Amino acid sequence: MSSREHSRKRRRRFFTLKNKRHIPGWLSWLLSWLLRLYFKTLRLKVEDPNGWLVSLEPSPVVIAIWHNRILFLPCAIPAACRNRCTVLISSSRDGEYISGIVRHFQLGVVRGSSSKGGLHALLELDGELKASRCPVLTIDGPRGPRYGVHPGAIVLAKRNHVPVLPVTFDSERCWQAKSWDGTQVPKPFSRVTLRIGRPIDLEGSDIRAGQEEVRSGLLALARDP
Repeated sequence: MSSREHSRKRRRRFFTLKNKRHIPGWLSWLLSWLLRLYFKTLRLKVEDPNGWLVSLEPSPVVIAIWHNRILFLPCAIPAACRNRCTVLISSSRDGEYISGIVRHFQLGVVRGSSSKGGLHALLELDGELKASRCPVLTIDGPRGPRYGVHPGAIVLAKRNHVPVLPVTFDSERCWQAKSWDGTQVPKPFSRVTLRIGRPIDLEGSDIRAGQEEVRSGLLALARDP
């Protein structure tokens, strides 16, 4: 076989995988372990003044994080807390790939977004909160704008009378993707910080005011490099 034919076959295999709706289970397992191995090169510091992470039965909250900081969150959160969390992931093909990886961290998954399947996802997340599980939402995703707050997290918290918990994962040194969200990838052996903020009670706020409260809380908590 010529080198040109060999190269053509490799490209064909790549695009066949890229166009699949689901990725093989072995591949999502491998990617989850590569994330874990990479995370072991980082020096983690945890700031959790209210002790939410170490609580044996953390109170149900809606966890809010910026889209560009979600990559290593499953690695940074203790397993006991991950078992009580459910991540909202978009219904897109990329979301399907991410779902396969996330499930290897023993996190629950609900599919949907503001543009597709939003109402169904909201009802599912209502059920998760009633079961004392904590939804995790990237509140400016899946399409931005960066550091904006979509109303879904606010509506969910107010419907279920629970606070929003701002969470951030910051990198001392990182690469930043040229995507709408500027996804942050910590450089190996750098210092990273998981910060758990003060729960934000939205009971007395309307949707717009709640969005601003959560945005201000997260911006105050996050540290861009």
